[in-house]
Amino acid sequence: MQARGRAVLATLLLVAFPVVVVAVGVASVLAGLRIQGKIGTYVMLGGLAIMVALGFGLMSALRARRPPIEGPRLDREAHPAFWEMIDDLAAQVKTRPPDEIVLIGEINAAVSEDARFLGLRPGRRTMLIGLPLLAAMSVSELRAVLAHELGHYSGGHTRLLALTYRGTQTLAFTVDRLDGGPARALLSAYSKLYLLVARSANRRQELQADEASVLAAGSRTAAAALRKAATLSPLWKDYAERYLSLGASARRTPPVLLGFRSYLNHPVQRDWVTEYAEDIIDGEELSKYDSHPPTKRRIAALAGVPDNPVKPDARPGWSLLGAPKVDVPEAELDVLIRDVGPRADWDEVVKRAGRASVAEGARLLTAAGIESRLAPRGTVGEVVRVLRDGDADALAKPLRAPSREEGLELLTELFADTVTAAMIDNGVAAHRLNWGGGWELCLGDGEPFDVAELVGAAVRSPRAVDELVHNLQLLSVPAAYFCKQEPQPEPDPAEARMLGLFTALKAKRKLYDLIVCDTEVVLLPMARSVLIRRGLAGLIGGRGVSDRKRIRKLRERGLDDLRAEPGARRIPFSDIVAGGFPRRKLTAYLTLELSDGETLELAITGNTEDFGTAHDELAAFFDSLKA
Repeated sequence: MQARGRAVLATLLLVAFPVVVVAVGVASVLAGLRIQGKIGTYVMLGGLAIMVALGFGLMSALRARRPPIEGPRLDREAHPAFWEMIDDLAAQVKTRPPDEIVLIGEINAAVSEDARFLGLRPGRRTMLIGLPLLAAMSVSELRAVLAHELGHYSGGHTRLLALTYRGTQTLAFTVDRLDGGPARALLSAYSKLYLLVARSANRRQELQADEASVLAAGSRTAAAALRKAATLSPLWKDYAERYLSLGASARRTPPVLLGFRSYLNHPVQRDWVTEYAEDIIDGEELSKYDSHPPTKRRIAALAGVPDNPVKPDARPGWSLLGAPKVDVPEAELDVLIRDVGPRADWDEVVKRAGRASVAEGARLLTAAGIESRLAPRGTVGEVVRVLRDGDADALAKPLRAPSREEGLELLTELFADTVTAAMIDNGVAAHRLNWGGGWELCLGDGEPFDVAELVGAAVRSPRAVDELVHNLQLLSVPAAYFCKQEPQPEPDPAEARMLGLFTALKAKRKLYDLIVCDTEVVLLPMARSVLIRRGLAGLIGGRGVSDRKRIRKLRERGLDDLRAEPGARRIPFSDIVAGGFPRRKLTAYLTLELSDGETLELAITGNTEDFGTAHDELAAFFDSLKA
């Protein structure tokens, strides 16, 4: 079946679904009328109940609005160049522009629509743009990517394909809104049938959206954007692990996007992309429910699209922002990185992080010197004396390495850290940024220097100590040097945080909520009417939604207000001496043994739910009491 035919069938499935709901109920009623006696009555009543549950459940889910997407917004007035591009792209692909643009912290771009009635009625449209894309892609490549996203909703080829795409998105959202019950079971099965029918139309729609990329940026740029998108995720992960993590060590907040662009432009990363891009593209797997054709097929299909040569714009994507030097750092703090200290460029971040790293190594060496009583102050001179006396093995013993050889290697590394700290503090050397490998220690003339090689021979043989001493003197490393540690910042006294919640625990015929915090638990009486509301919500697939609303209200009230609730009981962890989750016969319990001899025993009922990390946090706390 051709994509257009599948799009027609998929649209009919969307329109017909309410009829299916009614048909289930009508069929049950008719079956009940045909069956004589009480059984027929039960069948008829059961069918009506299923129809009502399905109806209420689906109406609840279909009327639900998508929650607002977190992230900084790009206002039209503050970012006119960006919105001018978006409006231009929307006009090219013959669709309406988004109502808002939100920056997110992922390697992704998308347009979501808060469509109603399984996608049959359009809704508010939001464009999501991954902040890393503004650094990784040029303006031309960004045009290609965003034109593709808008192309999903284009009426330029066939409105049925756009409707099928919107229906696929909305149907998935609707299923996720239902937590259980007959409504979710029926809708989930129906959505799988819909996807099987729609997948061909969706894939054709992806290719249609790629045509929009060519129209916006030209075929060469569109293909380049597809290739780049396939390799960006592993590169971003590597960048975050190797470089962004340095900010916390340096206690400085680095320029994230500026660093990512420099990282991507380094020959090491460029060579990696050249070598592995095709393997990544060739390794893509396609599910039968996947709406995206493989990237390789999409790139090949671009060759058949009439080219629209567009003058390339090689500026980074962030150039379209109203005030990049202000907007980018603010957005980074919103979605990419915590504020760990004053803003600093990458050179300063690397120098401070390098100094912090070698200081930690020097601290470990000093601890070994104290434990072994061979170098109690941790000075360079003490370590040199130990090496001259042939006691390297004894100094390495507190390091508890698996073997003698590994112990000497670790001792070499830690002594090198101590010498490096001395060279840094005396202005002889500093760590230099290297986007191809983290950092490297360089002397004042810029030449890389390997301190481990300098001290390694002396660690293994006392005969090499004299040469080491001579070299240390040349490097202005005094024998009395010891590494001063920067004082660790005092943590702010944190208030108790709500970590999770147990609902419907039972003790002496009464129901309770148990709020688990990081320093205490709070026992709250629970009204039985809550169970009734949860049961009714469960029939229409909304039990989880009901629970989340109740928990959100509890969080909004705050712990102080909850502690003051009539009948509430606050139990600090310091008053708990033991506890666990024992099981007797068919019932499991949560027990708390208190320091005054009291034991609380709360039965875990069939209505009990564990939200957040309540169970895991308490289990870990109980284990710590046994240790």
